[in-house]
Amino acid sequence: MTPSSDTGSGLRPSLLRWLRAAWSTRRRRLAAERALQALSEHELKDLGIGRSEIPALARMPR
Repeated sequence: MTPSSDTGSGLRPSLLRWLRAAWSTRRRRLAAERALQALSEHELKDLGIGRSEIPALARMPR
């Protein structure tokens, strides 16, 4: 069998940019979620945030 007609070596630059952006977005989301989880109940209440809302808030676009 012969390889497909794609003779390029490696991933496309656009795919690499997308992967890098996705990784960066994930890291920022996890950092935001950790920071919010570290707050006390009193601090969260002052902000008007419930613990159950933290994952959704961390996923919100900036």
